[in-house]
Formats: sequence, C-alpha cells, structure tokens
Amino acid sequence: MGAETRGPQIAAVTWTLMFMSTVATALRIYCRGWIIKAFGMDDWLAVGSQILFIVFCSYEITGVKYGTGQHNADLPADSVPQAMHMWWTCEPLYVLTNMMIKASIAIFLMRICVHRMHTLVIWITIGVTELYSLFFFLLFVLQCRPTSLFWLRYSDNAPDGTCLDASVVSDCFYGYSAISCWTDWTYSILPIFLVWNLQMSKRIKVSVVLILAAGVIASSATIVRFPYLHTLTEVDDFLFATADVAIWSTVETGIGITASAVATLRPLLRSFFGEGSSAPGNGTSARQWPRTGSNHPTKGATYLRSNAVDDEAFDMHDNVGKRIGVTTVIDHGGKAVNDFDLEAAKSSGDDASQASGSDGGSGGGSRMDDWNSSQSNLADQASGQQQYQNKGGSNNNNNNNNGGNNNGWNITIKKSIVHTRGVEML
Repeated sequence: MGAETRGPQIAAVTWTLMFMSTVATALRIYCRGWIIKAFGMDDWLAVGSQILFIVFCSYEITGVKYGTGQHNADLPADSVPQAMHMWWTCEPLYVLTNMMIKASIAIFLMRICVHRMHTLVIWITIGVTELYSLFFFLLFVLQCRPTSLFWLRYSDNAPDGTCLDASVVSDCFYGYSAISCWTDWTYSILPIFLVWNLQMSKRIKVSVVLILAAGVIASSATIVRFPYLHTLTEVDDFLFATADVAIWSTVETGIGITASAVATLRPLLRSFFGEGSSAPGNGTSARQWPRTGSNHPTKGATYLRSNAVDDEAFDMHDNVGKRIGVTTVIDHGGKAVNDFDLEAAKSSGDDASQASGSDGGSGGGSRMDDWNSSQSNLADQASGQQQYQNKGGSNNNNNNNNGGNNNGWNITIKKSIVHTRGVEML
C-alpha cells in the first residue's frame, strides 16, 4: 500500500484555480483595455496580483513534487528541506497577492461611491487590512533567525539560530483570516447600499449586487480554513498536517481574483451577446460609456446608462445635487450653434449667443470630456421648412431687397440632456 499523501489534491486545486483566475484576468484586460478603453489603477493591481498568484502556484506545485502533502517520515531526508523551502516561499506570496487584490477591489468600489460615508468605510477597511497584512508578512518572513532555519532545521546540518513559537504564527494567522473575512463581507454588503436608491428595475439591481458581491465566495474559503489553522503548530509533520491550509489558501486567493475580474466584464458580455449593439439615433453602434480611469469624477450624481433596445436596457442614476442640464442646439443653414460653442462668445459680446439657450439644474451646461447624452431631433429639415414657411414668406420683401431667396428657413432643433457627473460602474 502506497504512502498516504495529499499532494495530488493540492496540485489539482492549484492548477484549476490558476487556470480560472488567469482566464478571468485576461478577459478583464481585454474588456478594460480594448472594449471600453479605461484601464485604471484597480486593473493594474489586479494584473499584479495575478502575476504573483501564478508565481505562488508554481512554488506550490514544485513543493508537491518535493513532498508537500506527505508525511515527513515517508520522504527522503533531502526532500523535506526543499519542500519546506517551497512552503515558506508561498506564504509571503500569498499575503502580497491578497493585499493587491483587496486594494484593487477597494479602488473599484470607490469609483462608484456617491456618498462620502461609503468612501470612508472603504478607506477604513482597506487601511486596516493592508496594515495588518504588512505586519503578518513581516512576521512570517522574520520568524526565524536566520531565515533559512525555517527549512534547514529539518536537515542534518541545521544552522544555529532560533524561531518564534509556532503558536505565535498560528494565532496571527487567525487574526489575519478574521480581518480578511471582515474585508470581504464589507466589500460584498456595501454594493447593496450603493444601488439601493438608483433608478433601475429590481432584476437589474439584484444582478448588479450579485456581481459586485461575488467576493463573498472567497471569504467562504477563508471561513472553511479556520478549523485547520491549528495545524501550523504541527512542526514534526508539518507538510502533511498543513495540506488543508495550503488548499484553502489557494482557493481563497484564486476565487478572489476571479470574482474581482467578473465584476468588470459586463461591457464584454454585452458586446459579445450583442446587447446595445444598436440604439435609436446612434447608427449601428451604441454610444461608448464614459471612461472610468483615474481622472473621472468621483463625486456628484452617479449615472449608468445602457443603450440596449431590449429588456436589458436600463438607466441607473442617483440625482445627488440635481446635476442635470438640457442643451438646445439650433442648426440653421447647415451651421449648428450650441451652448458650448457660445461659451467663449458670450465673454466677447458675440450676438450669436442669442441663437442658443441652456435650461436645467445647477450643473447643466458644464462641459465634460466624457458625458452621457440623450439626443432627439425635434424637427427634421422638411418639417423645419414647413414650420417657418409663414415667417419666411413674411420676410420675402426684405429677402428680395437683400438678394436673398424666399424658400423659408432651413432649421433643425436638437436637444441634449446632459448628466454632468457620470461614472461607469460595470
């Protein structure tokens, strides 16, 4: 009968989570970098965490080759130190990977926060998480002096030195896991408050909350790991005893990266399935959503719009500050004049300012690089000519005297509703 081993289980879980998170991250890069062209800091952190996770997985799989998941007594004497070296290397990589992905999620959520209280909650949560993670990282790296004593103490030529009591590391791991669960649940519950007052159907609200709260699945792996953390004190049979810690730490990290990537993929899914591929008045392609890079507005009214013409179409906005305006554009004789074009002309006394007006809330009329607009032609060219035919005829004498024609005015009136503080959530 072969020796008892958990190595194949560890390797299978590691390969699965590495593949799943890599695919999700690649889709995130494509979606954010090419589809909506808004690759932000949260995306860079997510890519960095994925790279660290791949390195973490490579060391874990190498550790399985040397004996991770097996009893120390069943391994050759020279394999135990090598397997322990791989295990030691995985732990700091695990902490760093989770630090980066949690910071990425925090930045993503802050981007869609409307109220200052929500932003404050995120700042407090990520501050506590990152500080304790840094402490835990340093504790694990420096638990032995010299550092190599952690894995060489199982060899025949162990160097002189000391290590912290194993219970200290185990207790700190309990604290790290508790804070990690608190962070994941905070990030998962907060989206409920973010979309609670937004104008959208209940079905869309539920779908948005579920997408943003997918990170709670990662905390489930952290909770499952709690009963196994005491095995970190099993120094004499460390590699076999800590197999469950290795498995659930990998699951926690891989699912966390995957869930954070899934929350950004709605534009990709909409593009793939053709949602919003056409919209009235927009030709064959829907209007691009506003950028969500590091320079977009983060305060004011949250506005999310889908141009789909089917049941998936929805508007999502919170009229905080009533920052909505209406811009009127009058097109006469092929030359369009609007509020924005006349902004500078007003300061110089240009009479053309009488051809355009702005009507709206306190934020109407401010120009943005990225803004959502709903545009409709209130009169096309033919109806414009008919509407003003009488006025054009009444001025025939004046027109004839000035060498003009008596065909009436060629006028098209367009109105644009401008939401001056727009952010894209998904």
